[in-house]
Amino acid sequence: MNKFAIVLDSAADLPAALVAKYDLRVVPLHVTFGTTEYADGVDIQIDEFLDKLDALGANDGLPITSQPAPADFLAAYNALADEGYTEILSIHLSAALSGTYETARAAAEHVAKERGVRIEVFDSCSATVGQGAMVLEAACIARAGGTLDEALERIENVRRTHRIYFIPDSLTNLVKGGRASKIQGMATSLLNLKIVVSLTETGAIEVLHKAKGMKNAVNYIVGLMAQQSREMGPLVYYKLHTKAHKALDAMDKALAKTDAPLRSLTVATIGPTIATHVGLHAIGLFAYPEEFHNPELDDIATYLTPSF
Repeated sequence: MNKFAIVLDSAADLPAALVAKYDLRVVPLHVTFGTTEYADGVDIQIDEFLDKLDALGANDGLPITSQPAPADFLAAYNALADEGYTEILSIHLSAALSGTYETARAAAEHVAKERGVRIEVFDSCSATVGQGAMVLEAACIARAGGTLDEALERIENVRRTHRIYFIPDSLTNLVKGGRASKIQGMATSLLNLKIVVSLTETGAIEVLHKAKGMKNAVNYIVGLMAQQSREMGPLVYYKLHTKAHKALDAMDKALAKTDAPLRSLTVATIGPTIATHVGLHAIGLFAYPEEFHNPELDDIATYLTPSF
């Protein structure tokens, strides 16, 4: 039995095979299309979500993502206490993007007091596989018999040093979601400008750059990752997308031109929490220093590379 259990929310976009391999406990967020609500990763998978997103009309509203209920976290923590765990590490979507972290923290305080269990609730300040990588790094330590404090130190280092970038194909979803004005959306559409979106150190969304066309935008984020490697040393990275195969080709060409010490781990699909905002045909990069990467995760492509 692992020395400590790991809880996460579904915004980490980890597939069932990885969840099972590391005995992770996932509390799902919820996604609502129209009047139909789905538990993320339970009632709807990433590829199904993207298909539904693709089918939306120009006048349709975006799907709505909502955080888990407090009872969901109470149930998860109590179940682990019932199984005999005395320590739990709960890793969550950026608190700047969702109330999930605060809901988990409140539930953890209650269960810790009632059951005498240590529960550490961790704000990843990230999302999608940025959050997922922190979960997996902690999971490797748990499975090897390491301590919760060792896992905390590792994921604090990943949180401090990771960078994650997204390039939406259009601003349609950001405009609909209220994160960009209609004027900005019209301007970028008419001029074929692509924006580069990142998450700040506190996990909030920010616009970093505007580039003429996807190729230039991709070159820009590859350049940012190369600069990161010059500052931090060799990096491992994930390519991210929402069915953006053409843009992935442009990214591969840009990556082939750099001599920075970068090692690709996999191509991953951006899940509902972020895909709702960046839309279809978006592309991105997530990277963190090789020194904080467990070699056990070198086979991550087996689990995360999408089949579509």
